[in-house]
Amino acid sequence: AEAEAEAEAEASLRPRLRALDLSCNPLGESGVASLRRGLRGNETLTHLGLRYVNLPPADNSDSSLEPPFSLARLLEEATGLTSLDLAFNIAQGNGHAVEALQRAIGSATRLRTLSLARCCVGGWRRARAVARGLAASTSITAIDLSHNGLGAAAPPPPPAGQQGSPRPFISMAVEALCRAVRANGALRVLRLFFQPLGGG
Repeated sequence: AEAEAEAEAEASLRPRLRALDLSCNPLGESGVASLRRGLRGNETLTHLGLRYVNLPPADNSDSSLEPPFSLARLLEEATGLTSLDLAFNIAQGNGHAVEALQRAIGSATRLRTLSLARCCVGGWRRARAVARGLAASTSITAIDLSHNGLGAAAPPPPPAGQQGSPRPFISMAVEALCRAVRANGALRVLRLFFQPLGGG
């Protein structure tokens, strides 16, 4: 009886939360550290919303300022999640953070739905990292990359003396994404709203 009582008491202390939405909260480094500790080994929480959590301070006049933390840090510990919404954040652009984002996306084993809408991943380095991570993923079935400016790079000038209509231009970011779609056999939904994908 005592053993049963202890088992019941232990079970009552186990986390039961299935969905958590912390959107529009400036988490900062300390907040992210606490969240990562909570996610580590948590197999109960399956849905996490984190919109608008790593934007630079509103009074910052330097538009080049990196966000306060990397989105990859949140992905690394989210091993139990099946749905993660990171929309309206800024993906860091330095080399280490970009590589970490690629690894985090590619190594997620339970994640099914990922939103990176408006996360500034339209540039070549970030888009390639997301594409390579997506290509390596065996679990992601739906990803939202809307409003990221994929394919926004200007087309190269036509060769001198070229006759006829110019060939359609597709940016390296879009090419990387196309390769990822071909490589990922699990993907079923890809959202690309408001993207200058090119191809004319």
